[in-house]
Amino acid sequence: VNGEHYFHDYFGTVAERLNDIDPESLEQAATMVRRAHGSGNKVILAGNGGSAAMASHVAVDLTKAAGIRAINFNEADLLTCFANDYGYENWVVKALEFYADPGDLAVLISSSGASQN
Repeated sequence: VNGEHYFHDYFGTVAERLNDIDPESLEQAATMVRRAHGSGNKVILAGNGGSAAMASHVAVDLTKAAGIRAINFNEADLLTCFANDYGYENWVVKALEFYADPGDLAVLISSSGASQN
């Protein structure tokens, strides 16, 4: 980390990423969350590594700030058990089979875009 230019570089990167956001896609996602909530369904979030931390944060924010039932699959025992039994690439699908109800919204987060599951 270059201490002399850290904040300049950091906020420059943040600005670039904010400019990459497609407002229409974001509004579509918000509409899907509102529909699930309006139908009495829950939002289920999942991710790997740092993306799992993001999923946890979003789930808490949806619940606390918006009153939306949201859960996440960020428990090490669930992830390792399902990955061992069903394969790493299938653990999220299996978790959804066990926990999702018809009409629930699944949100899968990948900060790299390269996750196999």
